[in-house]
Amino acid sequence: MRRRPPPRPTAPILLVVVLLLTGACGSPAPGRPQSPPGVVAAAAEFGGTDLAWVELMIPMDEQLLPVLDLVRERSADPGLVGLAGDLRGVYDAELPRLRGLSAAAKLPSDNPHKGHKMPGLVDADRLAAMRAASGADFERQATDCLREHLDQLARLAGAEVANGTSPSVKDLARQVEQNRAAASARLPK
Repeated sequence: MRRRPPPRPTAPILLVVVLLLTGACGSPAPGRPQSPPGVVAAAAEFGGTDLAWVELMIPMDEQLLPVLDLVRERSADPGLVGLAGDLRGVYDAELPRLRGLSAAAKLPSDNPHKGHKMPGLVDADRLAAMRAASGADFERQATDCLREHLDQLARLAGAEVANGTSPSVKDLARQVEQNRAAASARLPK
């Protein structure tokens, strides 16, 4: 009798596993202070998935802003320039909401993802490569960067919608999921 291989985990399941392994479900990350008892009660609306999603979304959004500005300044593709402008407006409106959720959840203001290499998170090396590129190479890099970022945010938002517990965080995640999927569809093929 042949054994069937176990099913492959889906993106939401992988997100939950990552959140559990990184301590986002109640244990402070190494080097981070534990919240006093009153803070936990004040942040009771937020589950571990909600906290991890908010904490990741802020640098994901912030670190794409220079890319959007670079595309608006240097791209020869009017569709890409328009998309970058539209996304800049979305992110400028979204970041204060994310920071408000972070403050309400009593999350630390430091970026625990600083220097990390993650899908969709624009790091200094990628930004430097885009700044050094020109012509068709710049257009390709910009399109690839935006596609990876938008697709990853749509997946992460979908995982928050499916697994989060905070109505306010899930509401924002639904908007992010729809917005990023629609924006990704506007990218050149």
